Amino acid sequence: MRSRKVGSSYADISISVVIPAYNEERMIDETVTALLEHLVSTGARFEVIVVDDGSEDETAQRVESIIRDGCSVTLLKNDANLGKGYSVRRGLLSARGRYLFFMDADHSYPVHELDKMLLELRNGYDLAIGSRALPASSLEVRPPLLRYLAGQVYAALIGMVVFSGISDTQCGFKGLRREVVRDLLPRLTLNDFAFDVELLFLARKYGYRIQPVPVTLRFNADSSKIRLVRDSLRMFCDLFRIRWNNARGRYESESRG
Repeated sequence: MRSRKVGSSYADISISVVIPAYNEERMIDETVTALLEHLVSTGARFEVIVVDDGSEDETAQRVESIIRDGCSVTLLKNDANLGKGYSVRRGLLSARGRYLFFMDADHSYPVHELDKMLLELRNGYDLAIGSRALPASSLEVRPPLLRYLAGQVYAALIGMVVFSGISDTQCGFKGLRREVVRDLLPRLTLNDFAFDVELLFLARKYGYRIQPVPVTLRFNADSSKIRLVRDSLRMFCDLFRIRWNNARGRYESESRG
């Protein structure tokens, strides 16, 4: 299902921002409103796409209220809870911008971080990925110690099983050139939180240029959707699934773009 309210043609859209959302009624208004205000201030032609991943709360209704106010927002609704990776992929494949971004719905990262990623894309990089591990990054609100340690272990496992050289694959704020989306997203197979790793694995496999960008994190424990034990085990298994898919030629195709 799709709801849309736009004030002008979507021709020549420069920026598309996708927000996957699952049970985000508490934060979705703040996130979308802040994003819209910032995008309007840039003077760029843009679209915002919220993908509701089968929420059981009032997330979709909150977004529809924003749309009724006349804002240029598109709402896509998954029929069930299909996963963050599925929702991001659906939103990006429906987007029309030249530069495409996805960001978390809980406003964990200031929306103006998009400007730094956009600059890198305009400077020729194919992907600009938020990284909490860079010296210039900052943590306004730190995650709990157990969550932090789990992230460090997962990063080490990625380096051992899939690839090394990218210190933060899981930041929920990333930007891609349209050509990258067209080429790589149809190849993705993972629907959950490890989809970022699969995306970056394919970007490296096919020679795309990746630029980490420092970000400010405001961890929001109330809106975190990761169940530490169950999701960590699934994400760990997905690392080996990426290697298995690659060994079987699952990611191969005859051409790029």
